[in-house]
Amino acid sequence: MSSISRPLILSTILDESFTESDKNDLSTLLDIFDSSQENLRLVYMSHDNSENLIQLAAKAELPVPEMFLADTGTTALKGDGTGTIEPLQRSIIQLWPGKDAVHKALSELPGVKTLEDDAPCRQSIKIDNEEAVEALKLKIDEIGCQIERIGDHDAAILPYGVDMGSSLGRWFVQENISPSQAISFGVSAADVSLFGRGWRGGIYAGAPESLLKEAGEYHNVHVSKSTGATAVLETLRHFGWLEMTGVA
Repeated sequence: MSSISRPLILSTILDESFTESDKNDLSTLLDIFDSSQENLRLVYMSHDNSENLIQLAAKAELPVPEMFLADTGTTALKGDGTGTIEPLQRSIIQLWPGKDAVHKALSELPGVKTLEDDAPCRQSIKIDNEEAVEALKLKIDEIGCQIERIGDHDAAILPYGVDMGSSLGRWFVQENISPSQAISFGVSAADVSLFGRGWRGGIYAGAPESLLKEAGEYHNVHVSKSTGATAVLETLRHFGWLEMTGVA
């Protein structure tokens, strides 16, 4: 069985499009994961909450990762379920002013609605119109936060300087991981923070034009013609990780 013959940290946005991808390619990828345990470290990421992310990975019977990075990069959990990743999680908490402070800052802003959000260091919101965005930026800047746009009208209030890419990068530094050993996969406009940080990137087919345009500025990002496991295999071949092990 083929395997990855040099160290690889593979981090990917995990959603239904990944777990429901081509079954043959998913089986091939999981076989490669299984035979590459000495060289492979996995990170599963999501803008969704950690409970849903963990359940999705379990339902698809994916290998246990080293980290679950949920809530748009603000929750970092050990893959074995034994707790948070420290000191990474503690550093995120120290930057978060708290839900009460965020709700107070948003309370008098027209066109902005807070949504139910169990994330400890994030507040999800809905923005009715673009006119509300500038006033929103000013208000949350006062409390040390930033906006992460998730969709046309959906967004998240995050601690300043924290997003999916920055949290992943902090973990790399914490674990003494070289960016040359890493590939990170994204699919939505909000995943742009995963690129341009020194490691290689992969983009699944169907990604919005905004992500393709921004990520296209970097030479080390591969845009796949496929999704899920098929795209991962394609990208690993593109960057040479599987060519070294004889995968055609």
